[in-house]
Amino acid sequence: MTDDMRLQIVLREINQGALAGMQSEISEQAADLVLAALDRYDNWAAAGPDARLARIAEAHSKDSGPGGLTSGDCTECSHRWPCPTNAWATTTRDPLATWDPADDETEEARS
Repeated sequence: MTDDMRLQIVLREINQGALAGMQSEISEQAADLVLAALDRYDNWAAAGPDARLARIAEAHSKDSGPGGLTSGDCTECSHRWPCPTNAWATTTRDPLATWDPADDETEEARS
């Protein structure tokens, strides 16, 4: 489907009220914004869970400064590295499951 055809479909559906249940008029610029959002979602969804987890792990990396010095913290969330988010993104588990901090605690920490 060409971009122009997608634009016309978005304009028709929104302007006929099919999406909102009421009459509305939007500009082509607004329709372009909707299409851009749909394209970003399509690209995100096509990447798959492994690629998304890899990007999360990359963002939650160990802080390092000049000369390789480090604070020992995560660059993204400032928790001690490896932070819980990095551990979640780099271990084998269901990527669609919710994260429970207790999953990553040691027996020693639980006592």
